[in-house]
Amino acid sequence: MSAASPAVTASDGAGGSRSHGRVEDDGFLRGTTAFLRDLPSSDCLDVAFVRATVAHGTLGDLELDDARAAPGVMAVLTAADLDLAPFHPFAAVPAAFGRPPLATDRVRFVGELVAIVVADSAAHAVDAAELVGVHTEPLPVVIDADDALADGAPVLFAEVGSNIVLHYDKGRLDDLFDTAAHVIEGRFPNQRLASAPMEPSTFVVRPGGAGGSSALDVWATCQGVHVARHELAEALGMDEADIRVRAAAVGGGFGGRHSIAIELVVLAAAARHLGRALRWDETRTENLLSMVHGRAQCHELAMGFDDDGAITGLRVRNLADCGAYPHFGPLMPFMSRKLACGPYRIPRVDYRWVAYATNTNPVGPYRGAGQPEVTNGLERIMDLAAARLGLDPLELRRRNLLTAEELPHTTVTGLTYDSGDYPATLARAAELVGYDELRAEQGRRRAAGATTQLGVGVACYVSATDGRTEFGAVDVDPDDGTVTVRAGTLSHGQSHATVVGGVVAATLGIDLGAIRYLDADTDVVPRGAGTGGSRSAQMAGSAAQAAAAQVLETARALAADRLEARPEDIVAMPSSAERPAGLGVTGVPTSVLSWAELARAAGPRGLGAEVDLRLDGASFSSGTHASVVEVDVETGGVRLVRHVAVDDCGTVLDATVVAGQQHGGSAAGIGQALFEAITYDAEGNPRATTFADYLLPSAADLPSFDTATLGIPTPIAPNGAKGIGENGAVAAPTSVQNAVIDAVAHLGVRHLELPVTPEAVWRAVTA
Repeated sequence: MSAASPAVTASDGAGGSRSHGRVEDDGFLRGTTAFLRDLPSSDCLDVAFVRATVAHGTLGDLELDDARAAPGVMAVLTAADLDLAPFHPFAAVPAAFGRPPLATDRVRFVGELVAIVVADSAAHAVDAAELVGVHTEPLPVVIDADDALADGAPVLFAEVGSNIVLHYDKGRLDDLFDTAAHVIEGRFPNQRLASAPMEPSTFVVRPGGAGGSSALDVWATCQGVHVARHELAEALGMDEADIRVRAAAVGGGFGGRHSIAIELVVLAAAARHLGRALRWDETRTENLLSMVHGRAQCHELAMGFDDDGAITGLRVRNLADCGAYPHFGPLMPFMSRKLACGPYRIPRVDYRWVAYATNTNPVGPYRGAGQPEVTNGLERIMDLAAARLGLDPLELRRRNLLTAEELPHTTVTGLTYDSGDYPATLARAAELVGYDELRAEQGRRRAAGATTQLGVGVACYVSATDGRTEFGAVDVDPDDGTVTVRAGTLSHGQSHATVVGGVVAATLGIDLGAIRYLDADTDVVPRGAGTGGSRSAQMAGSAAQAAAAQVLETARALAADRLEARPEDIVAMPSSAERPAGLGVTGVPTSVLSWAELARAAGPRGLGAEVDLRLDGASFSSGTHASVVEVDVETGGVRLVRHVAVDDCGTVLDATVVAGQQHGGSAAGIGQALFEAITYDAEGNPRATTFADYLLPSAADLPSFDTATLGIPTPIAPNGAKGIGENGAVAAPTSVQNAVIDAVAHLGVRHLELPVTPEAVWRAVTA
């Protein structure tokens, strides 16, 4: 363990614990861990993309001669040169909405790819790209629901006949509120957000190689190499076996890299067309223009209550912007509908949604993927209802939260919540934040007419962990006894080597330093579903644990035979000054076989195991976040004073990693609440194309967070873990929003839309 690595406690998967350090930290802190831009690529030509500068228009002839004659230029390629089929990442979307990798007859958003320039340097490629003449005849632009869904609206895809991509209109309940004593209504937009990973994308594609002239060797910043290989093979009409995909360290994904970037498709096609290795380094502006955006939903909610404050029914209308090409956009409202009940006891739900196309960048998954949007509507309605009913916001939630005794519980939208204690997270958050003391201080400031008012807000949530299947493997080296762990997920900031490696180390009774962790290479790991949906600890952790358990069982039989003992008397022996780790007879510490000896004893077949884990059903993490803000009522300025995150993520495999995810998720949610927004002008021009325009919270904007976990295991997964990575992004936006509104509620403010900027607060107060 390096001096920079903090000590943490990790579960051994069976209730025990041991201390180790995060093994990834040293390389990142010292700068020795390689990102893709650090890898040598002297054999590569560089590329730049020519992009549309208008949001909607008929594409005319391209003027290419000046660019082709520019210094260092090897080729300028268009759609006609590469002949690529439209890209369809989500099968449920009608084929007519498919995206041409390079624009053909029409452009539909600013930033859409028109041509690719290949040159001997990145500077030459960029200079030449600026010489390409792109002629477009402007067409009418639609940028929001009012434009896209209006009667007679301009249509992006003439063959479809409207801008509606998909819609869900089932389960209409006309008598939904017949028994309600109170009906609370509200409209809750979730603004469009950028994933904004720390590292813009880099892609390197080399044709040919070990797989023959038709093969491709690909390096990509992505969230799953097997997902990237599958989508790339489909887009290029290739066999997956002919494509190798690898990733170096990846500086964040947050859902924006769940599916491959369209630039990778074009880059790979161009590399095959030219028979040359190609490289593209994305700029921050290109990232903000082209990486799929998140959120962009608007929920209109109506919730019925009886006189005691119990929920009687919920009606939701959700408008979901998919952007110009419906990437995974329609999946987001599907997820929102499924989680429409949140953690509450809601007996009836009427939920309808419409996904539509606009002349904006495509929308895809972003940290939470449909869950923050519906949670925002629910948690704002709960605060509005509490004010109407004269109840404390916490008390109204207590009356409606599902209890631990009611779980497992199947919601009317078809999800079965597995385990948890929702009231306990609310109580713990209230305790940690000092809720009663805050209300007393708030009362004093209001009575004094202070210019700086205090607000406190909470948000309760349930969040799905994306299970499905996952690959895990464990192999023991017969030479030195080190253990190689392979996983089908891809770590891009989540400390998989520590968490998954720690599970294996604990199972085999070895030190974490004896683990070699491998992912991010389709030639090394045969299959995998990648990282996303808060799934890695549960899926990769459980798969690796199961593989390690098989290795242990085989090794115990080998040791029992050689040590002339019963298998049940064989136990793991940790390393000591006298001997390496291995297996021995319980109570006889001198009788130990090292792991290297056991691997050699296994013979040619080796000592290892592969597991394809499949879980029966989903699991659901839950929790409560509480925020405290100070608002300057004269300027609208907001200062976040405290933020408390209480999360139940099941079995905590590594406390420091979990806390890091709580901090990171909360920071993302606070960014949505107070700072971040992608907006467009009336012509469809994006207003945020740099970090000077797209405001991210810095350390100076955030307090030190207070975190806690409940640790109620899920029965769904062998290791009991649930998701944690997305939870802060689900709960924090609304806990902060509720806190800001609470600070000025006594002045007549009932609602403020996200992001809650100083201007918005000032306008609401002065109004």
